[in-house]
Amino acid sequence: MKYFSDEEIRDIAIAVVVITFIFAFRPLQEIFQGAAPIDLASLPLYFFIVVIAFLLHELAHKFVAIKFNSSAVFKIWPQGILLALFLMLFGLKFVAAGAVMISPFKFGRWGFRRRDLTGPETGLIALAGVAVNLVFALLFSMINVVYPNPAFALIYFVNAWLFLFNMLPVPPLDGSRIMAWNIGVWALLIIIGAFLLLPFFL
Repeated sequence: MKYFSDEEIRDIAIAVVVITFIFAFRPLQEIFQGAAPIDLASLPLYFFIVVIAFLLHELAHKFVAIKFNSSAVFKIWPQGILLALFLMLFGLKFVAAGAVMISPFKFGRWGFRRRDLTGPETGLIALAGVAVNLVFALLFSMINVVYPNPAFALIYFVNAWLFLFNMLPVPPLDGSRIMAWNIGVWALLIIIGAFLLLPFFL
């Protein structure tokens, strides 16, 4: 079964490249001190981590959407990409390069026809994607405590950042759908995401 259309593969590839460069862009303080703007040594590792995190995130959306007789398709968000590249110059890692578009349908006597998704269905489809990043962040945060390693720390950071950023209650991000479905679940996840990222800012 082909899970991604050619157009979706193109959109995911664009988003992966943009997000990889955003993560690899050095802090302004280091650039002003003479460092190269892009951390070329870490770029391949960032790329690998973002590819895995992104693909599993999107596949989770798709698998849960299929359970609800729907489709979930990733679309790039051109305005988000432009804003991300602009904010990157100021050291801000804005990683909203796109979002999943959910299209409900069901089989009937006359073939496909659209139907309305319930709030819980929409919320669970959105939750599936960010849950992947949350699990990776939690897993590698614990692994990194037992076996400290820069690669483990990077996997932890990238997934925690993608998780928390996607939880923002701003359409078209997943957080807006989760908040509309269950504000308690959304608030709990925001708190977890904030605690996961706290060590990187202390």
